[in-house]
Amino acid sequence: MSSLSLFVLLIGPFMGSFVSASAKSWPEWRQVLQARSRCGHCETKLTIIDLVPVFSYLMLRGQCRTCKAPIGRVHFIVELLAITIAISAVWAFDGWMELATALLGWTLLFASLVDFRLRLLPNGSSFALILAGGIMAFTHGQWDELGMSVLGASIGYVVFFGISKLYLALRGREGLGRGDAKLLAAGGAWTGPFALSWIVLIASLLALLGLVANRKKGEALKADTALAFGPALAASIYLVWLGTNLPALMGRG
Repeated sequence: MSSLSLFVLLIGPFMGSFVSASAKSWPEWRQVLQARSRCGHCETKLTIIDLVPVFSYLMLRGQCRTCKAPIGRVHFIVELLAITIAISAVWAFDGWMELATALLGWTLLFASLVDFRLRLLPNGSSFALILAGGIMAFTHGQWDELGMSVLGASIGYVVFFGISKLYLALRGREGLGRGDAKLLAAGGAWTGPFALSWIVLIASLLALLGLVANRKKGEALKADTALAFGPALAASIYLVWLGTNLPALMGRG
């Protein structure tokens, strides 16, 4: 295992903590950078032993060390997801592509959490991923690959933007936000135009599974039920990006 691979794996859980805290406080970034972490119940300042990703939650059995109030599982789950992203990035790619892939996954995870909380995808994340996708394409294949990246981003945005306008015209209300169109544009920038159909298909299936899960929980589904499509779209983009390296992975075997 290379030193870069080890670095990606080691920072994975800490990136999960940062992503979780950032998404919870977004758009007030200063809260993450300046505020001391405290228990949400007794306001006790948390020490280093309380803040070790994954380990602290398990050691404290999901309870505050001082007041024994339950600690939300969200941070723990996000840390596990961030670790999963790091492992998959190291497994699927080599060299600097490992770090680039992990950063893609962590950024998509952040955008998903914000969308789940606010039904809003942050523009900064999408624009950063579009730019990064173009840089990745140019680094990999110069101008030809950059052209495909730009084409993928353009088609991705136009398709979802057109669908949102058509839905608004037919139903008289928003059905698909522009944030989803920008996120799909980011997916197109990374994977190219030919992978967009797979991204949309997988995202739709994941969203459908989410609706079924909510239905089994007893939540009523109506024609106007709001659904955060961003998490499904983000997961789909990451899965399709990993899939672009399948030929190389099969060659390893």
